[in-house]
Amino acid sequence: MKLRRRAVVCCSLLLASAHANDLEDGIKFHERGAYTKAAAAFERDGGQGNSEAQRRLGFMYYHGEGVAQDNKRAVNLFEKAARGGDAESAHNLGTMYEYGMSVEQNDAFSASWYKVAAELGEPNSQFAASVMYYKGQGVPRDRIEAAKWWTIAMRNGPRWEAKFRPMIESAEAKLAPGEIAEGRRRADEWIAARVVKK
Repeated sequence: MKLRRRAVVCCSLLLASAHANDLEDGIKFHERGAYTKAAAAFERDGGQGNSEAQRRLGFMYYHGEGVAQDNKRAVNLFEKAARGGDAESAHNLGTMYEYGMSVEQNDAFSASWYKVAAELGEPNSQFAASVMYYKGQGVPRDRIEAAKWWTIAMRNGPRWEAKFRPMIESAEAKLAPGEIAEGRRRADEWIAARVVKK
């Protein structure tokens, strides 16, 4: 029985190592312009559920690098990666649906994917979600929820605050002090909940 367990553990470690190598090899191949080899490595790892490999392969299909250009396949891979917890893929989908890039323009889908990425901690999506709530674009208009998300986006560090602050100042000027305070309170709650989960 112990021998069987050891064999299972060894096989699992070998598979995990092989998957890590596929991703690393794919990245190296891509950096060198060996796109066919990169796509094959990402395909192997992505088929095993690696979200980063799925995202990278999605970009290759989107740009036609080493594979036939196929936007539908790219979107499918981004969706798989996003559902697997890849924030960058969810953000990409939000952008694609917002602007109709390789998909039919759809504000509701855009807001939904931005929200997924925002919940995963992606700062650009947190800001994009705030804009969607502020305008009522793809979601019901909710200025408090907008204030929550832009507050969270700016709290990712000085770089993000400097990036978003100029755009937020004019929006905040149109909110009542109570709306801003409630948005900040919701942001504090969201951030505290994430700290507890870690």
